[in-house]
Amino acid sequence: MLPPDKWYSREESRPAFEAVLEWMRNNGPKPRHRWNRLLFLAPDHGALSRLADAARVALAWGSIVGDGKEGRLNIDLLQKKQAEKELETAEEVLPRAARECYKWLLCPAQETASETKPSVEAFSLNTTGGSVSKELDRICTENELVITTWSPIHLRSKLKELYWNDGQPSAVAMAFWEDTLRYLYLPRLKNRDVLAQAIRTGASGQDFFGIAYGQHDGKYEGFQLGGDTVQLDDTLLLIEPEAAKQYAAAQAQPAGTVANDVTVTEETTGNTSGGRPAVATGGPAVTGGAAGSAASPPRSFHGTVEVPPATAKMRLAQIADEIVSVLVSDPNALVRVVLEISVEFPDGAKDGVKRAVSENARSLNLKSADWE
Repeated sequence: MLPPDKWYSREESRPAFEAVLEWMRNNGPKPRHRWNRLLFLAPDHGALSRLADAARVALAWGSIVGDGKEGRLNIDLLQKKQAEKELETAEEVLPRAARECYKWLLCPAQETASETKPSVEAFSLNTTGGSVSKELDRICTENELVITTWSPIHLRSKLKELYWNDGQPSAVAMAFWEDTLRYLYLPRLKNRDVLAQAIRTGASGQDFFGIAYGQHDGKYEGFQLGGDTVQLDDTLLLIEPEAAKQYAAAQAQPAGTVANDVTVTEETTGNTSGGRPAVATGGPAVTGGAAGSAASPPRSFHGTVEVPPATAKMRLAQIADEIVSVLVSDPNALVRVVLEISVEFPDGAKDGVKRAVSENARSLNLKSADWE
């Protein structure tokens, strides 16, 4: 909220606009970096006199009541009750006068990255409706000042315009989020979940972007194009769709091989299929022998997986959803899941890492957590 002397009117916007730009440049004695998180309420010049009068009346009656209670003013009981009643009335009028006065929402704006100086847009609030917060939400939503739901089409457009180029067809998702907090020419997203939802929606198809969790020696780790599991973290990359399709084609393996880093063995006979692990239907397995002859059902299952550290969070969640949850769906199954972590430090582990891991291991009740 701007102070009363930084008022706005359609005829003269300079006092309020200069205050907005000053607030954007500086955060107290330090420069401000996150410009794109600021909106301003400004008082209307024409309504300032009524607000000032209402404030004076409230302060005057408040002083009289206070002086009467402290004995600084000699008034009788009738005068005391009259002063208290007048103060109550004045305190009811003052918030309404403030609401009618602070009727302008000022929003910093910048159309393109090439503009050297930001502008300020003014939006009039309805001062006779519901609460101030609901009115602010309405104005911000109708004018897209704050984005609560974002389409992956718009995300792809911004990435193509500002981030993807011939030499770098990928962008770090969290870097894009940080940029939306800073730069006015990017959308003002309500929170990080809005970006996460747009990424999840876009990643489910092949038209918006591919995703990966890091890049090393020209290869994307945890690469997906059209995947349905996305974890927004510091390693997530958003890859230009044509580049992602070319990479997927180059990495395509001959039929019959298993993609990713998962190796699953099962003590049974029968057919196996590529892609996502098949869910058992409960029916008997049919062998290639005489028609109708059923093999005995398997009695155990063992699976091992090597998970890249950069994609561990996503891959472990995927394994839990697609394998463990299917196994535990059988009430007669005795499921045991063991996670083994093995780390080598050629130059020795740092004290800070050792201390943090040991403390976290104790708090998480790891069965064993040994350093050698």
